[in-house]
Amino acid sequence: MTNSIWELANLKSRQVLLFFNKKGENMIQALQITPEILTSNTDNINFNTIDLRSNSANCCGWLQYMPGGSDFTIIGGGTFEISFNANITSETAGIVALALKSATGTDVEGTEMDAEITTPGNYINVSFSKLLKVCPRVNTTIAVGSLPSTITGTTTLTNTDTQIPIVKDVNLFIRKIAWEI
Repeated sequence: MTNSIWELANLKSRQVLLFFNKKGENMIQALQITPEILTSNTDNINFNTIDLRSNSANCCGWLQYMPGGSDFTIIGGGTFEISFNANITSETAGIVALALKSATGTDVEGTEMDAEITTPGNYINVSFSKLLKVCPRVNTTIAVGSLPSTITGTTTLTNTDTQIPIVKDVNLFIRKIAWEI
């Protein structure tokens, strides 16, 4: 009987509790409406407007962000719904690539967006949606930015350098949908 009680207690100590946000009150929506020419093909997008922001998505809550910046720091873990869309082009013909990036600058899997600019100045719409899990009691910083190269081709894959993007009508939405403790 002792083993059964210990196993039950051990199982309970390893369980992860999820608390879901049903009201949608833990969110931020950041915008960059006017065209922004990124400084390089590795630069991040700066968001000049906060369109919507819940009280818990401020300096004392689960998210730290300063308007005009590119970095969003998630505090304390959880599960997050992230969606992004933008119109992109470049001053020269070629490939433009954007992605959700971690603090180390690596792109988050499943968020890369590539656009082939055949006529400079003509905009193409790109978007992604991603569920992102951040471990409990861990902070992580994310940003959306340009990638210096991407894989192109269908039968022969080639690593292709990208062009410096111009972005406009950018919309980034981050919503905390579950807490983990």
